[in-house]
Amino acid sequence: MEVQSNKTKKYSYLSASKFPVLKKPEMAGCENCICNRKRGSIFCTSCKKTFVGRIAERCQMHPEVAYLMDARYCAFCGAAAKDLQMGDPM
Repeated sequence: MEVQSNKTKKYSYLSASKFPVLKKPEMAGCENCICNRKRGSIFCTSCKKTFVGRIAERCQMHPEVAYLMDARYCAFCGAAAKDLQMGDPM
């Protein structure tokens, strides 16, 4: 990162990344992929609270992909996924 030495300007310029950036994922043949599931309400049987997201499942086509809305534990009490129940999709 280069910062201009002139104190009146407050801009920084980043050099181009050396790593390739994936622009569009290959989605050919992924119509029935579980990665495309809708989010919904998740009910925890341990603490009886509800939050929005999806219960995490491993996709056979994309086993290394993880989504932010996929819950492996309860957001409130930390109970395991076996204690979570999926409600109606949104």
